[in-house]
Amino acid sequence: MMKKIFTIVAFAVVLITYSSCTSCSKKRGEQIIGPSAEMRFRQSLSKTDTLEMLTLADRCMQLLNKRDIDAAIDMLHEYDAKEGKAVSLSSETEKRLRHQFAMFPVFKYERDYYSFMLEGLNDVRFKVWFAEEKNPEVNGEPVTKFMFNPIRIDGEWYLCVKDRGQDSDENYR
Repeated sequence: MMKKIFTIVAFAVVLITYSSCTSCSKKRGEQIIGPSAEMRFRQSLSKTDTLEMLTLADRCMQLLNKRDIDAAIDMLHEYDAKEGKAVSLSSETEKRLRHQFAMFPVFKYERDYYSFMLEGLNDVRFKVWFAEEKNPEVNGEPVTKFMFNPIRIDGEWYLCVKDRGQDSDENYR
């Protein structure tokens, strides 16, 4: 009798463990990602990776702050999740970004968040002041947020744009 109870309890524990592991996985883009994939990616990174990723993002923001929109746009890519590679900006995305950067120029900025998740899914977010802080034409603080998706492919970092609908680490905390 005790063997039957022990067997049933052991089976239940295995079943619960299996179901909890599979429910921890989250769908991100085209991939099913679990905590172990994120952990493996994060463990593969070095201080140099962090420095390279943040330097790319900071350099783009410096260019935008200097109103050098052309040079900033030249740094940017889009991530093709199906192919797993960085591609040039589409004409639609480039046009949208040029309009955004012209309408909301970068007067001041500060990096307020970054996170490593996967080769093709990372976050670097900036708080951006798009007008002088004491501008009477703007109600409240003239601040917006802008987020990059730096990706690493074959050990090289590319600065991709992050769209509103794209996943970020904030969505999963």
